[in-house]
Amino acid sequence: MIAIHNRIYAEDFIGEKFVSHIWDGGHFAKGSLRSKDGRKVEVLYQGRWNDDSGADFHDAEIKIDGQIQKGDVEVHVRGSDWRVHHHDVDPRYNSTILHVVMWDDSFNLLTRKQNGEHIPTIILYDYLDSSIGKLWKRIEEEKKPSLLPCREKAESMAQENLGAILDRAGMDRFLLKTKLLEGRLQESSELLYERIMEALGYSKNRKQFLKLAQRIPLELLVGQSPEKIQAIFFGVAGFIPRQSKTESDEETEEYISRIEKIWEPFSLEFRDGRISLQQWEFSGIRPRNFPTRRIAGMSYILSNCDPAGYLIDVFLEVFDHVELADHLRKMSRRLRDILMPQASGYWTRHYTFGGRQHEESPYLIGQNRAADIVINVALPITLAHARKSQNEELQQIVTKVYANHQTLQDNRITREVAGRIFRDEKESASVVKSAMRQQGLIHLYKSFCVERNCQVCPVMVSG
Repeated sequence: MIAIHNRIYAEDFIGEKFVSHIWDGGHFAKGSLRSKDGRKVEVLYQGRWNDDSGADFHDAEIKIDGQIQKGDVEVHVRGSDWRVHHHDVDPRYNSTILHVVMWDDSFNLLTRKQNGEHIPTIILYDYLDSSIGKLWKRIEEEKKPSLLPCREKAESMAQENLGAILDRAGMDRFLLKTKLLEGRLQESSELLYERIMEALGYSKNRKQFLKLAQRIPLELLVGQSPEKIQAIFFGVAGFIPRQSKTESDEETEEYISRIEKIWEPFSLEFRDGRISLQQWEFSGIRPRNFPTRRIAGMSYILSNCDPAGYLIDVFLEVFDHVELADHLRKMSRRLRDILMPQASGYWTRHYTFGGRQHEESPYLIGQNRAADIVINVALPITLAHARKSQNEELQQIVTKVYANHQTLQDNRITREVAGRIFRDEKESASVVKSAMRQQGLIHLYKSFCVERNCQVCPVMVSG
């Protein structure tokens, strides 16, 4: 009776964050887990804590009845929260492989996802390695800042040595990415097109943008007018308001009328290849980064291409100017400028169809996103192309441009790894002075931090 009373009391003050800390810290009997429906569950890796929308933990590795599965883990206080929070109708949770709850208050044995699949549920309370009160104290202690082994090691090293480690890690990431792309070049002449589109989708619309690129042949778009390209893109994407029945103002009606006339001859050709409007994400995205605006931006990039050529030719032309080889930062800017061409017309004043007008801007793709695509897409694919054609001079110049490219905007991973290694932002900025070193931070994270291979991390094994 006392145990039941304690549980009811605990349910009143325990939140999802606390349960997530228990899961993240592994404060449960990992070797004897059983799901609610009786399956044996073994946790190989709890996953990476997600601060954005979607499941609470990404990239988890869970062995369920002897089979290893990789995906997301969603954490709740009660089993019924899955439906209360509407995850059962949210496609963002279709990558979830395990539902972890503190207490069971639902009758269903299985958790149902939007795609109809069912996943096992773990009742964490049954497997806690200590009482809730003791766990509360322990987690509060764990949350206090402590000196990480890599920080301790880094503090004993000269900054130039740390910089050299990040340079090597950044180049390793660049060359590894290039090697993977070399094989893809054999398969697709539209690889650059697909990768740029994917990058324009950011994290929430990457799959949708890639799907759009894979459904519309590049040869149908290059060298055409921006509005023709927009009509085809928006038609296949399901954005043309006639398809979505969106109410519009006069300016929008005129624009829609023009692109509908362009789209009409293509509508039958793409009848079975259209993307549902419901698949696109707008929530939690800055209006300047809305997929409608990024699609419009891509239309100007493709419009500037030679209809008889390839998209990569536009980038190769930058490297044809040998006199610029000693001005590597200048070459980086020219590559970036390709990805942020000046636009005109409807999308310079709108973020969506029919939305209120904003201050006119001729750039539909921002400088930070363009620079990110240069580093992560354009340069690796250009190097892969140079290797394939055995152009050693081009290989050398591309590698130098990469090594000398200025820093990009920080992201969650670069901030997290820098926070582990450096004392503060000032020290980090004094060492991480190039995009290659930022890529080095990402390489350390994905190759060592995620895999928990601290003992072989370059920072830890350096002399």
